[in-house]
Amino acid sequence: MTLSEDIYGKLINIAGRQRMLSQRIGFLFLTLYGRIDSGQPVSPAQWEMLEKALADFRKGYDLLRAGDADAGLPKLDSERIRKVLETGGERSGLAIVERFLAEAQQHLQDLGENRLPDRPVFDAFSAFVLVDVLQMLQAIVEALETDFSDEMQRRRDQRREDANRVMGALQEIQRASKFSRMIALNAKISADRAGPYGKEFGALTEELKNIATSITDSSEDILKHMEQI
Repeated sequence: MTLSEDIYGKLINIAGRQRMLSQRIGFLFLTLYGRIDSGQPVSPAQWEMLEKALADFRKGYDLLRAGDADAGLPKLDSERIRKVLETGGERSGLAIVERFLAEAQQHLQDLGENRLPDRPVFDAFSAFVLVDVLQMLQAIVEALETDFSDEMQRRRDQRREDANRVMGALQEIQRASKFSRMIALNAKISADRAGPYGKEFGALTEELKNIATSITDSSEDILKHMEQI
């Protein structure tokens, strides 16, 4: 499927937002853990921020994986994207995201019930978010940007190839029209030599010459325009 520049832009923005959301989620978890650990209250707004960030991350993940037909967004399915998401077993992008969402949901539930995870476990989760998750999301953004760059280059090459074909065809038309004009000129000379009997033929050859001249002039204008593109 060929994607437009607008679609590429939207996909890159979504992937970039996923990267930002993962960092926000990691920061909010650290904040909530610290407040609960120190006996400080957690405001409803802080819980809502974390829950919303997780919901938005899950929504963005589903959108990138499955696409959205109504919004005209396809799922991520290029070779580079598949390499990031599907290769590496437990280190694959899909495995990292699923682990991230599962552990985040579990920590959210534990903190909501004032159950603090063991510090080493929570520190390991924080490191996982800030390193593994972030690096994987960055790899998706870079894969999309590279796909976009390659597609734009392919389109430039295609336009150049199409332009060269058009210019080649116009040059052939020019040669044919010049040859036709030369034939018309020779025919006009013959008609003039025929005197009264060649008048009708002479008028026809004059019209043929005019048509050939018009074709030559038009093709030259098109060639000049094509050379400026």
